[in-house]
Amino acid sequence: MMGEKLIAILGITGIQGGSVANRFLKHGDWRIRGITRNPSSEKARVWAGKGVEIVKADQDDVESLKAAFQDANAIFAVTDWASNWVRVSEDARLQKEAAAAGRSIGEYAGDLELAQGINIANAALDSHVLSVLEKFVFSTLAPVKKISGGKYQHAYEFDSKAAIETYVRQLPGLRDRLSTVTMGIYQETWREIAAFRPHKQRDRTFQYVRLKCPGVYKANPEVIASRDTGAFVEALVLRNPPGTNVLGASEIVTKTDYAALWGRTMGVKALVKDIPEEEYASYVPVEIRDTMVDLVRFFSEYGYAGGNPKVKTPADLEIQTTSLEDFFRGEDWSGVLNGEI
Repeated sequence: MMGEKLIAILGITGIQGGSVANRFLKHGDWRIRGITRNPSSEKARVWAGKGVEIVKADQDDVESLKAAFQDANAIFAVTDWASNWVRVSEDARLQKEAAAAGRSIGEYAGDLELAQGINIANAALDSHVLSVLEKFVFSTLAPVKKISGGKYQHAYEFDSKAAIETYVRQLPGLRDRLSTVTMGIYQETWREIAAFRPHKQRDRTFQYVRLKCPGVYKANPEVIASRDTGAFVEALVLRNPPGTNVLGASEIVTKTDYAALWGRTMGVKALVKDIPEEEYASYVPVEIRDTMVDLVRFFSEYGYAGGNPKVKTPADLEIQTTSLEDFFRGEDWSGVLNGEI
């Protein structure tokens, strides 16, 4: 098609990449290139069936990324700390490397994520890629350790993504094409993380737990990543200049208001209970307990984006997002309502 443009999407089979692909499938003047390590996977084949060009590349391989980025007018880049955590936890060789470096599994997973982000940036910096590239959108998070002056040391995924962003901002040429989306708290994880879902009480009310923190709790960005990531990236690529940074939030609400909204939607009463760290830890998977404790305290003290005034809200950029009520209504809460989980 004359005038057709191309967006290359890293992690096409993931939540964020898939949401971006779904959004750009609505734009007939854009081609979509989905990048994955495993083009033969079932998820990759589904995207191919929808007309997405599937290309094999590995974030550990710069040359494969350079090839995947060729002719792209826009790149959406996302890295994944969690998959690296799994890699390290299951690979004895990587565990030995982590131990030799004096790093925990979580820290070393962050090191691997940073290395992958640097590979992505260096691939996008290739002269043949830059000659066509107009927008480089990176899914980022706040630099928790830096903002807190080292007070919070376990926010590995936040700090590794922030370090990648810092690296990109030091690259002439690529930094001039950079926009970011600071993704909020995933709504899709309520099944896996008990701290993110309500719990039925003996009096048939429901209770959300929250780590007890000093000071005033702030409103946090709650994001329906599978639906709204595409809306954020669409706005950054199509309607805003490079240098625009948006908070990836479907809604920005306090935990108290969040619980009340869920209760109204379900026709029940839901409240929030503040609990000490020892009790809160029991609601969080063991591998991210230290991280979750640090993050909740960081959010309470500094705000989710660390008080960065350059990060705009979706409302600032006139981005339409999915309501939490719509998300709640579309989920199967039977296990929660029946007190089974």
